[in-house]
Amino acid sequence: MILSRAEIPWAAARDPYQHHRVLWRLFPDEPREPRQGEAEPRHGFLFRVEDNRPGRPARILVQSKRPPSPAAGVTLIASREVQPQPSTGQHLAFLLTANPVKTIKDTQAEQKPGKTSETCRVPLVKEDEQRAWLARKLEGAAQLETVTLLPHQPLFFRRGNRAGKLSTLSFEGVLCVQDPERLLGLLENGIGPAKAFGCGLLLVRRLG
Repeated sequence: MILSRAEIPWAAARDPYQHHRVLWRLFPDEPREPRQGEAEPRHGFLFRVEDNRPGRPARILVQSKRPPSPAAGVTLIASREVQPQPSTGQHLAFLLTANPVKTIKDTQAEQKPGKTSETCRVPLVKEDEQRAWLARKLEGAAQLETVTLLPHQPLFFRRGNRAGKLSTLSFEGVLCVQDPERLLGLLENGIGPAKAFGCGLLLVRRLG
């Protein structure tokens, strides 16, 4: 895997919906993500917004399978190869920005033009539900030892003529590896929805 640091100018960074589209420029020969479900291997990239203050370029951490290429409209600062090698029973510090959600029946689906599904996703807002969500996502790969929840301000964005809002938070703590291969799969493919908004990139590091 390749970890890269990049910056997106404020003109594009002000709208979170543009981050993913701009970062694609770093991978001109990479086909758009064909992945249909979390069980399939990821072909594109994951990213995490590290700093996005008004009027300044957004600082982005990008994880990809292929090295990025310099591109117009985005500044590529540095890249390095990483080869995680977790082992059973190992304790690792972790960091994850995520969009914990649950799927419910959409009682107003018939009133929404173009709506083809009778269900919708809604954010989990209680801490115990958010912790349980993360534990389920890690199930079989790792067990949570400690975890701190760090709520973020809502992300407001525009998709065409429609405005949207996304709720995100960061999980930070220590996990114990149960299945190294399954954990590697989560590191490569990400966790949960809203990956186009900088969610899902699981970062780990050795303790001590």
